[in-house]
Amino acid sequence: MIRVNLLGEETKKDFGGYGQVFIGLVVLVALFAVIAALNIIQNKKLDTLNSRIAKAENRIKELDEIKRKVDDFKARNAELNRRIEIIKVLEDNRTGPLYVMDALGKGIPRKAWIDEFTENGLNAQLSGIADSEFTVADFMEALQKSPYFTGVELGVIKKTSLRNQSLRSFVITSRLDYTGNRGQQNADQNAEVETKK
Repeated sequence: MIRVNLLGEETKKDFGGYGQVFIGLVVLVALFAVIAALNIIQNKKLDTLNSRIAKAENRIKELDEIKRKVDDFKARNAELNRRIEIIKVLEDNRTGPLYVMDALGKGIPRKAWIDEFTENGLNAQLSGIADSEFTVADFMEALQKSPYFTGVELGVIKKTSLRNQSLRSFVITSRLDYTGNRGQQNADQNAEVETKK
């Protein structure tokens, strides 16, 4: 095959360098476009995450406020329960001694009397004089039946004389129950036994 060069050597131009520059520019533009697109996508994701974080922080603030209110309610409730308990103790202590003295007055036999009644917390000590050991035993039995006296024990009993009469001085110790709950429990148990018969 015969080749004919009509332009000649001096008129031949080299377009190879421009094509490479063009391709390089296209690649750079495409690269910048991809980077810009990735940047936009990342910014949108970042904005979404920031929005979610802001919502979560707002929710945390709301929950902190609710938690503070709940804690405040619990504290007020505990204080109220403490006050109710104090009122209950005061009520028991207001009426309890009256019932204790009433039970003591009902339980003391005719031939005995109390010289001294001392109370230390819920522990009581009764000192008195009776005509015999049997009278003291009757008195202790009456106290044990009372719902206001628990753990009745004879501390001391000894002979003494008063106006030329032979008597017995005694000391009885007991625990006090101002509420009288033990008596209610005993009454409930007795009623239960009676219903079973």
